[in-house]
Amino acid sequence: MVDDSVKVFNGLANPNLVTWTSLIVGLVQNGREEIALLKFREMLQSSVNPNSFTLSSVLRACSSLAMLETGKQIHAVLTKYGLVRNGYAGAALIDLYGKCGMAEMARSVFDRLIDTDMVSMNSMIYSYAVNGLGKEALELYNRMKDLGLEQNQVTFVAVLLACSNAGLVEEGRQIFSYLRDNHETELRRDHYACMVDLLGRSGRLKEAEMLVTQINNPDLVVWRTLLGACRVHGDVKMAERTMKKVLELAPRDEGTHVLLSNIYASTCNWSQLIEMKSTMREMKLKKNPAMSWVEVDREVHTFRAGDLSHLGSKEILNTLEELIEKVRNLGYVPDTRYVLQDLDEEKKETSLYYHSEKLALAFALSRTKNKTSSIRILKNLRVCGDCHSWMKYVSIAVGREIVARDSKRYHHIKDGLCSCRDYW
Repeated sequence: MVDDSVKVFNGLANPNLVTWTSLIVGLVQNGREEIALLKFREMLQSSVNPNSFTLSSVLRACSSLAMLETGKQIHAVLTKYGLVRNGYAGAALIDLYGKCGMAEMARSVFDRLIDTDMVSMNSMIYSYAVNGLGKEALELYNRMKDLGLEQNQVTFVAVLLACSNAGLVEEGRQIFSYLRDNHETELRRDHYACMVDLLGRSGRLKEAEMLVTQINNPDLVVWRTLLGACRVHGDVKMAERTMKKVLELAPRDEGTHVLLSNIYASTCNWSQLIEMKSTMREMKLKKNPAMSWVEVDREVHTFRAGDLSHLGSKEILNTLEELIEKVRNLGYVPDTRYVLQDLDEEKKETSLYYHSEKLALAFALSRTKNKTSSIRILKNLRVCGDCHSWMKYVSIAVGREIVARDSKRYHHIKDGLCSCRDYW
């Protein structure tokens, strides 16, 4: 009851540190991060000094919004108050830098903590996981065992996610088997979902499907995870079976309809695609548009696929044209498998050039003054295979690092190589 909470708070004559912190924590926990940051600024203006609990909650808000620059400012506040080595605030800082694609900075904070506990360890393992650093996550997981630190549900989700993002199948299997045989720790659906993702993404679809059948009442997340793996490997029959299971649980789940329609498109099953789109229209379901964000001069710019309404569209198109010529000379060939429409080859290639992450990257390159700094792009969906390949060539052409965060993980692209090693 967030709105009621804010009303009660506003009725206080002189809110103190406890009431300010309670309000901020409640806002963050209920997905009102932007309001939480506004309230934090009001708190500072009211001359109420924050403590480690307040600052850790504000850092969580920055993590959720991937607000790196604001997070750095909070880091400076922590340093000012001598709280940077505090366990609560330290874990939140690790989480911030990990979720902003700065695993090295997260590790730097981790190594400076006075005491490493379960929370800070879990935060660091998760930071490695979302940045595709599976071996580093496993090393910390094993160190946790050696130190005798308790491992909880979060630990196992983080380390299994790390294995999934890095393609460490055997290591993930061993951890999952240990978890299943260890009766002190309850196997939860999050663990199953990570394992299904690990097996499915590595091409072991039948094994992944068999694992799902072993779960008592598998939920929507698990089935959709399997459906996502079918999308990666183009297994239409398994996808159709899986879709039936998902729709039994959520008949109007638009994500499932979109996933299956994408599978039909990627395998050129145009008649099934038309039928699926017709069904979606009848049900009034809409696909979320692909969107990318890039921050330039402290201003966030948003781009949608094929949308050239941005005020800087002329310079975007000019930069894009130059980039296309450069990357083609380096050997880039458009991968039209990622065009989910029945078009001729030339139109498919053209449509690829206007994907949201390409527009965002072209804009950032045309506007950034520091020609050696990294470019950071956020996307609401997964980076498509063609854009991933294109960005690798661009990193060579312009000599800059490109950091791209999609809905699942970070890609650190430099000198034509990506941290995901093309597994993702």
